[in-house]
Amino acid sequence: MAKGTNDVILRDRLQFDVTTLGVTDLVYGRIDLSDYVSIPENKGLAIKEIRFQLRSPASPLGNFPANLGDFDMTNVGNQSSQAVKVFATTTAYEDIKDVGIASPNVLCVMTMNQVIITDNGTTYAVLSRRDDWYGTPDLHPEGYDVVTDLLVGIGCSGLRSNVLEDQTLEIDVMLIAEPKKITTKDLTQMLTQAQDL
Repeated sequence: MAKGTNDVILRDRLQFDVTTLGVTDLVYGRIDLSDYVSIPENKGLAIKEIRFQLRSPASPLGNFPANLGDFDMTNVGNQSSQAVKVFATTTAYEDIKDVGIASPNVLCVMTMNQVIITDNGTTYAVLSRRDDWYGTPDLHPEGYDVVTDLLVGIGCSGLRSNVLEDQTLEIDVMLIAEPKKITTKDLTQMLTQAQDL
């Protein structure tokens, strides 16, 4: 997406911890938008694009590894699964299972899912990996209007790689947004979008 004349680029780096079992229960980071949003002042922000980058500071280049789990060669047919879910929202959900692209006030969802099956107990394993982005990262042409801070939620399970488990990991977030005057019509539309389907 090309940056518009009035657009601002906002960046933040959030941290989350993964346990020794490779788990992160749902946690949130808050993107402070208070310089741009205020209901009494009719100030809002039209978010036009959101990008996430997962990072592992323990990796040599800080990259999130391609393999989310360790291969277990000890048992033929042994299976393990790994999952990561990241989403942007203006509503805090208590259970990450309730979050989808049709959930009220959810702008986008990114998921990573992997399954490892030991095919032969001594030589190799079958690895299946799938990454998906739900919702458009480019929210053009008008963007998604917000009048509050933005929350970025994340949950993980089964991350048993040595650069993931028992580590503090990071999410880099980049927003492209346009400050705007919020009208009564805009507020009504936001309330309508926030209703359950």
